[in-house]
Amino acid sequence: MSGPLERPHMPSMEKIDFDNCDDEKKTSRIGSLKKKAINASNKFRNSLTKKGRRNSKVTDVVLDERDAEEMQAVDSLRQALILEELLPARHDDYYMLLRFLRARKFDIEKTKQMWADMLHWRKDFGADTITEVQMKLML
Repeated sequence: MSGPLERPHMPSMEKIDFDNCDDEKKTSRIGSLKKKAINASNKFRNSLTKKGRRNSKVTDVVLDERDAEEMQAVDSLRQALILEELLPARHDDYYMLLRFLRARKFDIEKTKQMWADMLHWRKDFGADTITEVQMKLML
């Protein structure tokens, strides 16, 4: 204890690299945003599960509820397409017909035209002739 104590070398304020400080702030900010995003995602995912039914073996049943007016519209469209021979068996699907009706606000004539255009497009581009083997060859 006879001599003076040496102080560790401290850089002066002029020599501090502020660019590195900014990079560290950016990384920490990105890290905290990432943590917040993950936390929000987990909260959302957990809110979708019903807490009381986690271990339950009961499966949910989706009921096929059809509106009477929609069923009538689909049936009338189906009959109109059959009369004009525009309804192949592979496309005779309630929900597909309903989707076309909804797209044309349940106007049968406009829906028939849209349906005919769809069949014409499928024929022109050979959409119904594509097989799984051809798909694998294309990929």
